[in-house]
Amino acid sequence: MKPWLSIFMSTVLMTGSIQAQFSEGQDVLRGAIGPAFSYMVSFELDEAAFADLGNFTLDFDITDAANTNSINGSGMVVTGFEGFGEVTPHWTIGMYAGQGEYAATGNDAAGIDYTVNFVLSSVGITAEFNTHSRSRLKLLGGSMFGIGQASMVASSSPANESWTDIVSGTTARKSFELSAWTPVIQPYLGLRFDISRSMGIKTIAGWNEQVASAGSWKLYHNKVITDSPEVPLRALFFRFQLYVIL
Repeated sequence: MKPWLSIFMSTVLMTGSIQAQFSEGQDVLRGAIGPAFSYMVSFELDEAAFADLGNFTLDFDITDAANTNSINGSGMVVTGFEGFGEVTPHWTIGMYAGQGEYAATGNDAAGIDYTVNFVLSSVGITAEFNTHSRSRLKLLGGSMFGIGQASMVASSSPANESWTDIVSGTTARKSFELSAWTPVIQPYLGLRFDISRSMGIKTIAGWNEQVASAGSWKLYHNKVITDSPEVPLRALFFRFQLYVIL
């Protein structure tokens, strides 16, 4: 996340510079920053792409309706951070970064523990048009344009593993990590409400358009998996932000 933080801070500074240029000779325009919480209400792992998890362990067979609640539920919570600044009375630009995760654990009769983590991250620039009404309430429409990364880490851990077994590699442990970079577009509609002169809330509903293309997946971030399939990561989402007015 550290590179993303640098990008975020650079964008905030750039926004302030642009804002200062546009605000000459008119009322002072404002910026805001704060945490953002999203819920992807229709996000599910692609069953065709990840069906073979059932061979890794039956606990993660996402094609089996009896097990889907453990790893492939219909929602994902995403936590993040967003900052934005007014560049004209009706337009704002800003920066958003967020990350969500599925996590599942299981074990079998032989005492082997299994874990799977599926992580979805995104960072990008936002552009919004708002009503700029004289009231504290503003209706808005906009979109985030950026990049994202999907990753899956899975491992099995035999019972009674010792430190020596793990470090020396003599254990029967199995593990893998897959990842892919993707373009991300998030069009949305919503509203902002200034609770006071120093604080406000923003709530939006939108669509996460994100697809990992075929052949883009890598093993441990460096070995390209040439026959990896296309994996859609689309979802309807709702986002809530509590911001501090700068």
